[in-house]
Amino acid sequence: MTANRPEGHVPNVPAWSVIGLPECTAFSMIHARGPHSDVTLGELRAELTSGPDTPDHLERARIVNAGADVGNDTSVFLGYWTDPESYRRWAKRSEVLDRAGVLVETAFIPGERWETIHSTPKEMPGVRNLLEVERTDIHEYWGAARDRMPASAEDDLAAEPGEPLPGNLCLIRSGQIWAHCEETERALYFADVEPHLTAGIDFLAEHPETGCISSRFLREQTIDGEDLESTSFVGWFTDLKSLEDWSKSHPTHLAIFHSFLAMVGELGAEVKLRLWHEVAAVPAGGVEISGTEPSPLTAVA
Repeated sequence: MTANRPEGHVPNVPAWSVIGLPECTAFSMIHARGPHSDVTLGELRAELTSGPDTPDHLERARIVNAGADVGNDTSVFLGYWTDPESYRRWAKRSEVLDRAGVLVETAFIPGERWETIHSTPKEMPGVRNLLEVERTDIHEYWGAARDRMPASAEDDLAAEPGEPLPGNLCLIRSGQIWAHCEETERALYFADVEPHLTAGIDFLAEHPETGCISSRFLREQTIDGEDLESTSFVGWFTDLKSLEDWSKSHPTHLAIFHSFLAMVGELGAEVKLRLWHEVAAVPAGGVEISGTEPSPLTAVA
């Protein structure tokens, strides 16, 4: 399962990955925007935090990149369910999902089609909250994400026809947490790293020829809507290879990569920025779109 790993490769720094993913996870992004979004968000919060079939893990964020397909006045709840049928029951009882200004994008992801990587074993956002993590040596080389995804051992995960959306759409959520950083590291991050990060996310939003269908930059929040010292990029690509090609060779991603390495070179072991990502290759029939707002994913149907 490490077809891309160079012979004799030994990572320079430790990293951790989730283990024991459930048979299938439902991940839903529920967007709310428009003049009555505050009311909608309040009622969504109540539905997502009380009663039966609520998510096993819930987060909240707001979209902050102007180039996003859903505007930067949009707030998002991100829910993870370990039982897809529990999600379906919750969605069926919800009285808010068909309200004006709401878009729901839900992926049903088999366990063998997930992979994650984390710079620390400590608490982080995402599907990692459902599971344990263990240290991994499958990182620090191009193609490591594919190698960490068990399904890749027998499937190239290339784009394929499907209904209502193509099969093997690739989802990435990649985060940055600076809450624990000292003043010097914060200054370096915001001056040298984040500008390249936002430029890359905006580039993807404006260039569908990269294979990126949707590119959103999120400011993470508490469930009550207070900003956290954390952001994440959520992107949808036509397949895993499109994401890999941009990551490995495009100047916008290489600028992010090298600016981070420069910060590490200056600070050494003092780096406290926490980084993580989760990537999934969603099989045909594994994405459902609903709500009154348009989704960019329907453009590839």
